[in-house]
Amino acid sequence: MKNNISNSAILFALWLFLALGCGGTSSGSGESSSDRVNERGRLKFVASATSIHTNTRSIYRSVSRSFYVDGKEWSPEGEPDFAERFEACDTSPNPNIEVLLCGSGFGEEPKSTYVLRMKNDKPEVKKIEAGNDGTWIDDDGRWLIFKKLYYNIETDEKIEIKGMPFADAEYGSSPRTYMLGVSPDKKTVVTIFDSIPRTETKNGKEGTEEFLTLWIVDTEKGEFEKRKVSFTKNSWLNDHQQPYDDVIPPPVTWKKFVWKKDENGMDRLTVPQLLEKVER
Repeated sequence: MKNNISNSAILFALWLFLALGCGGTSSGSGESSSDRVNERGRLKFVASATSIHTNTRSIYRSVSRSFYVDGKEWSPEGEPDFAERFEACDTSPNPNIEVLLCGSGFGEEPKSTYVLRMKNDKPEVKKIEAGNDGTWIDDDGRWLIFKKLYYNIETDEKIEIKGMPFADAEYGSSPRTYMLGVSPDKKTVVTIFDSIPRTETKNGKEGTEEFLTLWIVDTEKGEFEKRKVSFTKNSWLNDHQQPYDDVIPPPVTWKKFVWKKDENGMDRLTVPQLLEKVER
């Protein structure tokens, strides 16, 4: 699987391309500028792109970045260039949570995620050393999922995750590219790697029904199984929601999953219906 590039980075690159211009010529001389703003409540991140150009070409281009708290420029004590680490920031899908979520840029290894939030009416930064491509598990907007970790952005609670596909691969994809939903008890993750449904043979007869294969991951035991599901009856499994208002949303599919407790108190998926196992 290819390494995931976050939607925020892609959106920032597109904005930068448009703000600074794609060519080396200009119809006039002078200075042009454009701002990209990510904001939630009292917190704001601003990337300002400036281009100085002559009649024939651009001679100077720059991007400056800043955080603002209550309308005033802000950085952590002793780190005046803190904002320069980031290309853009996202925020929670829950509008009641005052937070900015910023992934470290190309110059930082290993990749991390920084949470800027308000605590006791003061800004606070938390660094999550789990990569920069986490995604929300639902619209409650408190829990992020990474390859090997759940993280609560309000309480800093961490839950270890085992068995996620390709989690140990150096360039393995992040859950953002394949995760469909998480069980309420956070012990099961539903993932998918089929991009196109297919018609399969069943009971020796060619059927007309289309199917997908889901990977059901037990994140406590670190085990997974592949199960066939009907795409004909559950076409919403391919639903997708675009980013909006600085929010990279969780997979929209989680809203239609139905879970039921088994005899051991563990959440089991009942919708969509899991059919026979698929051989590995």
